[in-house]
Amino acid sequence: MKTTTINTAATIAFIFVTAGANAQIAFAPATDYPVATNPAGVALADFNGDGRPDMAVTADAPDRVSILFNTGTGTFGPAIDIALAGGSSPHAVVAIDVDNDDDLDLVVTRKNIGDIQILVNTGGTFTLGATTSVAGLEPRSIVAGDLDGNGFIDVVTSNRDSNNVSVLLNTSGTFAAAVTYTVGGDPRGLSLGDFNGDHLHDIAVASNDDRRVDVLPNIGGGAFGTLSSLSVGPGVRPDGVTTGDFDRDGDIDVAAASSGAGFDIVDVFLNTGAGVFAGAVEYPVGGSNPGGIVAADLDVDGVLDLATANQDSANLSTLRGLGAGTYGAAVISGVGTTPEAIASHYLDGNGSLDLVTVNSDSNTVSVLLNLNTAVIFTDGFESGDLSAW
Repeated sequence: MKTTTINTAATIAFIFVTAGANAQIAFAPATDYPVATNPAGVALADFNGDGRPDMAVTADAPDRVSILFNTGTGTFGPAIDIALAGGSSPHAVVAIDVDNDDDLDLVVTRKNIGDIQILVNTGGTFTLGATTSVAGLEPRSIVAGDLDGNGFIDVVTSNRDSNNVSVLLNTSGTFAAAVTYTVGGDPRGLSLGDFNGDHLHDIAVASNDDRRVDVLPNIGGGAFGTLSSLSVGPGVRPDGVTTGDFDRDGDIDVAAASSGAGFDIVDVFLNTGAGVFAGAVEYPVGGSNPGGIVAADLDVDGVLDLATANQDSANLSTLRGLGAGTYGAAVISGVGTTPEAIASHYLDGNGSLDLVTVNSDSNTVSVLLNLNTAVIFTDGFESGDLSAW
């Protein structure tokens, strides 16, 4: 069984570099690939089994998912389109092995219908699968993880027009009826993390209208308890949210991309233990209206960095992790117009994580290849790259 989740802790265990305190984040200029009109979401995963991560991109004019296969060294071929129902407006997408057949399927939110649709993968070719209602209105974001411990990957959606999140448990390759949980107004970005150390995936969701990140604890069996809230402070509203052990103390922290009242920032909430979070520490992103956010070790120094897609300034920001959960000044990289979603994966095999943004108003995806390299030690041998990854 495979998922698209990058286990940073596991990665650090076998990637060793000598960058140390002088490590820097450095990307080549973006390469843009055309996709359909109004692209919205992206998933990065190896769909055809050649060991290279490919791209799946949603768009709604017309409604489709586009597959771009990695041709090697982080370059991509032309889009191959999979048509979805007209007017369904596919938005977010996640790559998971829905049916445990050892290839990665796609699960797409269809925001105009209020459901999710499975795209079944057979050797890199996708066919339309089952749909399941989310029992909410306008599902946008989607995340995936085994929420109930049955060995199948489940999904969670945030539903912007009904102020709730939906949990859809995977029962041997199909999704059971959604169970919804009320959260704050206009929920947007989602992330999963074990915040209280009980080895269960909890939910973090950006409740934009209420200026907070809501946390729902997993109480077992894929059910969730009473939420708690993390305030992003007056004037700003959170959009994207990500999780990870930012200060390397063994528990999972939260970061949100937030904007408003002249501020464009990342709010970092450090977990002080057992799911209790310190107040937000704000870091300017240097761009306008940050939306998507991802945590990834971009300079290969063993510390998680942060990257945001800045929707109103056609760029992305990277903030280098300095240790102890603190972050340096933002570095700006140009991408296409109105970048919304952002994702990270090892695209070119040099051992460092690359970035992709989905640019809704230029109808492109931007690929930024990481110029850092890592020395890989696996099974007793050393390799300078991941050319056979």
